Amino acid sequence: MDRSDILDIAGANPCLRQLMDGWHGVPVLLCDPVMNVRAANDLGTALLSGLRYGHNLFKLVFLDPAAGDFFIEWPHIAAAAADLLHSIAAQDHHPGLDALIGELGERSEEFRRIWAGHDVSSDARRVKRLRHPLVGELTLFCDVLDVERLPGHHVLAFQAEPGSPSQRALDLLATLGAAAR
Repeated sequence: MDRSDILDIAGANPCLRQLMDGWHGVPVLLCDPVMNVRAANDLGTALLSGLRYGHNLFKLVFLDPAAGDFFIEWPHIAAAAADLLHSIAAQDHHPGLDALIGELGERSEEFRRIWAGHDVSSDARRVKRLRHPLVGELTLFCDVLDVERLPGHHVLAFQAEPGSPSQRALDLLATLGAAAR
């Protein structure tokens, strides 16, 4: 995924773009209610680079052939994604939600199995263990922040423990991303 793959709605809001770009060493994504990535800082773009469905986090989990390698704990991530989709579906209708669930159900047997048999429960665990093809394993803490100016949108910020191997890997990823630009 590169910035051309996403609709940069933060570009219309310079303050939000400045905030996202100012979080150095932290991959940041701005997602709409159905987890389409609408904007990302450079490190967020680098984190999802090379993934076929990095533009939508639900499609990434269930449709991207690389998801099983990228998400070290894929079963947990898939269950959490299904939980979130169930929660979204139980709320007000979101444009594109029915089409997204239909596409996932049509194209992923794993999604159909998890969707049909999964009860809604909150995912309090925000630790994401990833395996990036360029920098290896990462353990990141994901904070989800609501964007009041963009109802239903969320900023996802992924932080590594300071001084950890994951922090060094993110630093390397930032360097590699800057060299690629």
